[in-house]
Amino acid sequence: MDPLKAAWDNIPTPSRSTADIQAMAVKQTSPVIKQIRKQLIIEAIGYTLFLVVYYDFFDGDKKPFYLNALLVISVIFMLVYNVAGYMMAKQPSTGSNLLQTMQQQLRQLKRYAAVAVTSRVLAFAGIFAFFLANIHWNNHKYLAVVLIAAAVFIQQFYLRKIWAGRLNRFSNIITELKG
Repeated sequence: MDPLKAAWDNIPTPSRSTADIQAMAVKQTSPVIKQIRKQLIIEAIGYTLFLVVYYDFFDGDKKPFYLNALLVISVIFMLVYNVAGYMMAKQPSTGSNLLQTMQQQLRQLKRYAAVAVTSRVLAFAGIFAFFLANIHWNNHKYLAVVLIAAAVFIQQFYLRKIWAGRLNRFSNIITELKG
């Protein structure tokens, strides 16, 4: 155990001055925020490119207007959801003490998690409605739809499980702070 402890003690820790930490708090340029912003930009570019090409590539001109509108609204909804997550992460926490701040953040995270799971389901439903319209059905296509639906269901199940775990950990920290 001593060699392990010695190795742990000898790991260099990154040092930041108080001024650096305060500057990060004021500018809100933490590494996590930068990663979220990077992911948001990549997804926004992808969603935008998809919206630019879907009409020609996926025969949007052969589908009814309401399906085109549903697809565009679904994709924009996913983008808005991502922007909302970024804005929530970037928003500074306010409160008179740590416990109040964390309780406020937990309430915000619970709302955001509910919207996250629900918005994904609704967005995928809109996208599927667009792509499944005007299809000449056969057994292979039915099987493909079932497999895709199962994959989306599994993804939603794990997304909900991930959010439940995050919220539970956050709740446990608050309980420890109270106790």
